[in-house]
Amino acid sequence: MTALSLPPTAFDEKQIDRFGFGRNWLDYQTSIDHARLTGARQDIEHWLGTSSLAGLRVLDIGSGSGVHSYCMHAMGASELVSFDYDADSVQATREFHSKAGTPDSWIVKQGSVLDADFMASLGTFDLVYSWGVLHHTGQMWRAIEHAAARVTDGGRFFISIYAKGPRFDADLELKQRYHRSGLSGKRRMEFDWIQEQYQHRARSGQNAEGWWTEGRERGMDPYYDLVDWLGGLPYEVATLGELTTNLRTKGIVTQRTRECMGDGGCHILVGQRTNDQASHVEALDAPATSTTRTRWPAGAPAVWIGAFDAAHAPDRVVPLARAVPHIAIVMIASGFSKLDADVRRQLSALAPNLSIVDAPAEASALAELLRHSGALLHTADAGPSSAWLSMAASVGLPVVSLFDDACDTIASAGLGIAGAGDPNSVACGVVALHTDSNRYASVSQAMRAWLADEDRAS
Repeated sequence: MTALSLPPTAFDEKQIDRFGFGRNWLDYQTSIDHARLTGARQDIEHWLGTSSLAGLRVLDIGSGSGVHSYCMHAMGASELVSFDYDADSVQATREFHSKAGTPDSWIVKQGSVLDADFMASLGTFDLVYSWGVLHHTGQMWRAIEHAAARVTDGGRFFISIYAKGPRFDADLELKQRYHRSGLSGKRRMEFDWIQEQYQHRARSGQNAEGWWTEGRERGMDPYYDLVDWLGGLPYEVATLGELTTNLRTKGIVTQRTRECMGDGGCHILVGQRTNDQASHVEALDAPATSTTRTRWPAGAPAVWIGAFDAAHAPDRVVPLARAVPHIAIVMIASGFSKLDADVRRQLSALAPNLSIVDAPAEASALAELLRHSGALLHTADAGPSSAWLSMAASVGLPVVSLFDDACDTIASAGLGIAGAGDPNSVACGVVALHTDSNRYASVSQAMRAWLADEDRAS
């Protein structure tokens, strides 16, 4: 007997367990004040690196409460389209639309990111924004594909997606249990969660009630965020690497990211659509006499000069090292040897390819380290000084730069990743350089030009 090959059952998003996000957002509207609106706008400005969206066409996918659409309208978007699958979320967004004076430049719709025809009807946009939404569709990768397709050439894609981690199965079961519970059961689960947060803060010496201020920098509210988290079905997750790789196949190059190191939080990613990922790093053609290295020496580490302390090191250093596990990273940080031995062991366990050492006392030792390195990482918050750049230029060492205050030639000639970045964006540059050093032969020439400008300025 020959078995019949049956087509797979079509996905029906109307038949899946879905949390009533919109009802939660309608309740949240009663707590929104000027401080939350200011925090929401400042967060968007921070990630986009601008306070103005003038002249830009913007799409907000899964507008939810409408607070971020309201902020992007206030930032001057020439055309703003907001939509959500949930009817209550659409109503919540329309209330913000009314508060803005019902402008013709802002359109609020109901629709699904999984509906290919609906998405195509919207056209393309200079900015496509979707915060904490696409992982709640039931088909996250399809949703990401449809959303990314709406980004025009040169446009940007700004999303946040739940992080993949070992607690996924337990978190999914928790959400399903919340979904099945009655009102009293839901309130009990919320109370237990808040009590656990209080206890955790008290054990760590923090103000227990400080939990109630978390999230306000994005204009959010911790209680409504908690309800959103406990009830958030469907629920899918991804690693930052999976996201950046997937978007790269769609022509969107990562500009800025923030990796969530555990379950429960979201990765943040801002990317840009470009058909020529190397165009802005190849604009400066090096002369044949350039002394910049044309290859990454075998076994050579990338050297990062940056701020380090027990509170911030894991957030800054570990994501970078974990993003490039095949490349050795050496971080130069004064005072590291004085840290508690347990902290140093924990860092070693999290990122075996990372070595953190005290800064050498002698300049000759610093120069020797750079001579045997693969790249110098010039970061936004505590990057190396002109002395380090000068030493790098003397040995032809490429620089991966995301330092806003440095000369544009340094930022663009490094690896084409310019602007106030973070460790994961630096990691993207390190991987590109490690793969093909020849492409970036103009680095030392650009550094010398920058140093000359510095000398003239002084």
